[in-house]
Amino acid sequence: MKVLFQIRPDFASNPAGDSVQMINTKKYLERLGVRVDVSTVLSQDYRGYDIVHLFNLTRVVETYAFAYKASQYGIPIALSTIYWDNMKYYKDNDGLPGWKAKAWNQQNLLRKLVLSKASVLLPNSEAEAEMVVQGFNVDKPWVTVPNCVDKSFSQGNALRFEQEYGIKDFILCVGRISPRKNQLGLIKAIKEIKRPIVFIGPVNDVNYVEECKNEGGKDVMFISRQSSDQLRDSYAAARIHVLPSWFETPGLANLEAAAAGCQIVTTEYGSTREYFGDLAYYCRPEDLNTIKRAVMDALMENKGEQLRDLVLSKYTWENAAEKTLQAYRMVLGE
Repeated sequence: MKVLFQIRPDFASNPAGDSVQMINTKKYLERLGVRVDVSTVLSQDYRGYDIVHLFNLTRVVETYAFAYKASQYGIPIALSTIYWDNMKYYKDNDGLPGWKAKAWNQQNLLRKLVLSKASVLLPNSEAEAEMVVQGFNVDKPWVTVPNCVDKSFSQGNALRFEQEYGIKDFILCVGRISPRKNQLGLIKAIKEIKRPIVFIGPVNDVNYVEECKNEGGKDVMFISRQSSDQLRDSYAAARIHVLPSWFETPGLANLEAAAAGCQIVTTEYGSTREYFGDLAYYCRPEDLNTIKRAVMDALMENKGEQLRDLVLSKYTWENAAEKTLQAYRMVLGE
């Protein structure tokens, strides 16, 4: 089987969840004997491919262009939707510019067109499948392919992190520094706890990160980027990992931290409960009291070992590749 992956041109220079999902799906599909090529250009020759696999219904403009071109060749399209409706986030945040919500709604037309051209949908959860199918009123076959984690995240070295940064027993938050991830809410919620917070991730909003620094003072540390090896050590050294975002599906950082044995505090919006069940602690981003309470519960209890075992057994890229191949075979009638 010969498959063409198509993804936004900046997937490597501006990495996000779709980048990680694409790279690892390719890696493990090839171990199953599938030939996979990656293309980021519209001039791609589609002849000779059995399936075109597209990624990301959230950032939809490039995905639509790829879907339109592939459909002209009559090649089946598999779509990793990587989607969650952003409208609650836009509506509940008065500080966000109004054009964001307007642009999101306008792009829904492109999303519906992409879905109309897809042969099979590959959502990351049952909740995502329901949101896509009902929200866009589409009748398409779908196979749930979960977000996954590399097992190597269970092998971090806490001592290396402590020696490099001189800090331990801290609260960790990994992700882009942006209002959607709600780092400022975390800082405000747990100020009274008096425990250091380490934020790791690129800055999406310069003004927002300055607000976070001013609010957190000496209790917060920002690390812009880390390699996978460094991230493993960071998770290993952390006491708990917190993502009080406006939604997560379920958040690659959550999975990585869980694989390392971290306690997980995360938003209840998105597909987090579907993945973690009662082994994580949940909060609502708009309610600082729920964030504080979840963090305090996580500091006092310990479900990390159970959660690590769940993630390492169920949410692996080997499993994701097998489910993806199952979807391909379904489309091709094999």
